[in-house]
Amino acid sequence: MPRRAHFPLDPRARTAPARATALSVSSLAALVVAALVATLALVAQAATPAHAAATVVLQADFEDGLDGWTGRGAATVALSTQGARGTQSLLATGRAESWNGASVDVTDTFEPGVTHQVSLWLRLPATGSGYADLRVSAQRDIDGTSSYETIATATGVTSGSWTQVSASYTPGLFDTASLYVESTSSLTDFLVDDVTVTTEKVRPDLSLPQLDETLEPWFPFGIAVEPADVLAGRGELVAHHAAQITPGNQMKPDAIQPTEGTFRFGPADQLVDFAVEHGQRVYGHTLVWHQQTPDWFFQRDGAALTTSSADQALLRSRLKAHIEAIADHYRTTYGEFGTTGNPIFAFDVVNEVIDENQSDGLRRSEWYRILGSSYIADAFRYARDAFGPDVLLFINDYNSEYPNKRAPYLALVKSLLAQGVPVDGVGHQLHVEVGRSLEYVEGTISAFEALPVTQAVTELDVSTYQHGGESWTNPPADRLLQQAYYYRDLVAVLKRHASSFESVTVWGVDDSRTWLRAGAAPLLFDGQLQAKDAFWGVVDPSRIGTTPTATPTPDETPTPDDTPTPDDTPTPDDTPTPEETPTPEDTPTPDPAGACAVRWTANAWNTGLTANVRVTNTGTTTLDGWRLTFTFGGGQKVTQGWSADWTQSGTTVTATNAPWNGRLAPGASVEIGFNASHPGTPTTPTGFALDGAACTAG
Repeated sequence: MPRRAHFPLDPRARTAPARATALSVSSLAALVVAALVATLALVAQAATPAHAAATVVLQADFEDGLDGWTGRGAATVALSTQGARGTQSLLATGRAESWNGASVDVTDTFEPGVTHQVSLWLRLPATGSGYADLRVSAQRDIDGTSSYETIATATGVTSGSWTQVSASYTPGLFDTASLYVESTSSLTDFLVDDVTVTTEKVRPDLSLPQLDETLEPWFPFGIAVEPADVLAGRGELVAHHAAQITPGNQMKPDAIQPTEGTFRFGPADQLVDFAVEHGQRVYGHTLVWHQQTPDWFFQRDGAALTTSSADQALLRSRLKAHIEAIADHYRTTYGEFGTTGNPIFAFDVVNEVIDENQSDGLRRSEWYRILGSSYIADAFRYARDAFGPDVLLFINDYNSEYPNKRAPYLALVKSLLAQGVPVDGVGHQLHVEVGRSLEYVEGTISAFEALPVTQAVTELDVSTYQHGGESWTNPPADRLLQQAYYYRDLVAVLKRHASSFESVTVWGVDDSRTWLRAGAAPLLFDGQLQAKDAFWGVVDPSRIGTTPTATPTPDETPTPDDTPTPDDTPTPDDTPTPEETPTPEDTPTPDPAGACAVRWTANAWNTGLTANVRVTNTGTTTLDGWRLTFTFGGGQKVTQGWSADWTQSGTTVTATNAPWNGRLAPGASVEIGFNASHPGTPTTPTGFALDGAACTAG
């Protein structure tokens, strides 16, 4: 595959970029390496995708000894016949801290960028406590820095029976590496037996049409990556299909500056180096976020910062220093922004600051508690001063397609622009599921087109799960086809607004490494790095056949026009007006139970979910104010909601209408939604009732 060349773009251009035909190199060695890479890529492109059989690279049954396993930390390991699956197992004792346990060196076993299937059995000895949550983890050391990654957690392990743990793990680069068993909190002894690690090297089909070239007439195409995603076969796939990359976690505050004044750029630089090598752009992510920000940002001598002028000044100085250090590093390492050697063209300055349930529309984070809303404008101004005019500065958020979140998002950006804050772009994450309203998506794009900003789809994925009650190892074929149609229709919407978009990025390389829970399969390539129907839905929809648009469009929901928002409250130009409902001549008899229908869809991940609830009045009486209740079992908790006032008492959840959607005529629908936490296996709510009348599924 020919190498792409990075080409500095006008950061305010709204059309798809042209590509240069050559990338300058500084030495003969670099030229030789470039030629070798190009040659190998061309050979790989001509080859058919290869699937090697799974190979066992590590095995330990402890029948003949400890097989290289040792104690970790204060723990010691020994052979035990107690409850062994064969005649012997490994026993870990003397654990003084949760990370103490049993470990084996895998430096010569694990291969960076290759997916490994890890399987082992765990049990507590008869002397152990009642139960424990045990964790299988990996440690990678590179350049003197250690990284710790959880592979899988086995909950509720007891002495009564063995618990099998099976999970996949794809390591990044390392000098040394180890596989180990620890616990989440318990210090109990534990047993390990029958450890097996296999690998299956997979390669992508590099004869496929390139996604970036296919979409180039409309907008640049990007992929969010982790360090392991630019190695081995995944690296080949990313090089083949992406015009740009977004570091998934490596540029977030906790990764860049874990302790004050200590900066770690190694993992992020690995990704930037990959982009330079392959002529790709880099979309930085993210400078300010309420998550993955170290506690020290908000503390002085271990105590929480207050709203005093001194503490506010301290936090602002830390924010400014953090942004300046990042800009200085990438300017020093790769040259001035906007020049050929430096691929960084954009950065998410602030991420997920909208909370549509707050009176001013802003999330109540530590940033907000200490500084109020001013930190948002400060961050953009610091970023412009630090990065200069050749890096696009974005604000980014999720669920921006929902009208009630669109309104405060739009108002905030209007307010910032009115203050002269240098906001260049607006990001829409688009973490969605099959069936998410495309009408909503297009409505949000159109609303922001009225502002002097570019837009970007920053974190696109399409879950095959429609609600938390669905669970599978592999999605049904018809659901994968629905997903392909959804990608097709979504891309058609984006193409209609191509001049408004700086780029479109999918959040991950393949289904085996998605952030969503297993089975969601939200991306364009499967775990074997092969193209799914979803890929063809984007590249060549004729390959998936023709069908009417598979994405249901909900009834119009009025966009709130009276929600207080920061400094500037917009009145949407296209707010639909509910049709006039005639007043009955006679007083109607209240509708019996069953006068409503509820459709539930959800996009779930490891311990959380985002749900959309569509409520339809199937009765004959207009409701002026309504209350929906349902039961949410299994330890699930509503954490944030929109388009309604949400409360939860025990397992009972209540949603009461917002001021703008209380009128529900016969046959009319309203869409509301919420985020929730769950302990690992989300279930569908039961017992939906509207004003006490039981609802049917619809």
